[in-house]
Amino acid sequence: RSKMFTAKELNTIDTGYFSIIASGGCTVTLQSKNTGHCWHILLQEYPHFRSYMIYHTHHRGTLYHEHGHGATLSGCLSQIRNHDIYWLSRKSRCKHYKEVRS
Repeated sequence: RSKMFTAKELNTIDTGYFSIIASGGCTVTLQSKNTGHCWHILLQEYPHFRSYMIYHTHHRGTLYHEHGHGATLSGCLSQIRNHDIYWLSRKSRCKHYKEVRS
């Protein structure tokens, strides 16, 4: 069994939501169109099962940090969407707080 994303997996990526920056073999790099955050997903097989590591950065071209992991690519995409929801609500609260204090 090869350690590569399948066409079926890659087709689960919503290109209305994500820009695909790079894709090849066992990695895919995405950018959220909502937050601009970049996500690098690495497929691993150890020793007999597939899992996915998720790496994250706030700005394209900066270093990634480990963000989490998932059992499926679609599960990883769901985690990213949830992070976007959290991030956007946090930014909204911070903006409101700054406006109130001014």
